Amino acid sequence: MLYRDLDTPALLIDKERLEKNLADMQAYANKYKVKLRPNTKTHKMPEIAMLQLEKGACGIAVAKVGEAECMAQHGIKDIFIANEMFLQRL
Repeated sequence: MLYRDLDTPALLIDKERLEKNLADMQAYANKYKVKLRPNTKTHKMPEIAMLQLEKGACGIAVAKVGEAECMAQHGIKDIFIANEMFLQRL
């Protein structure tokens, strides 16, 4: 299938570039001996978050409780909600 035959909107990811970006960011964190906890706001995809963890990230950060729930449902355990909130979820 050609990309121009896809129905829009469609997400297209250059896998090689994605893998290189993930590896470069983790290498930078390793070089300076810091723990990498990427915010998922750009991709909001558990699959990419898992790739970040596999490369060495210590966990992920999200902005909303719903985002944390989605990531947790996909097996991600170390999630930081980087937002001020007061909320009781039932």
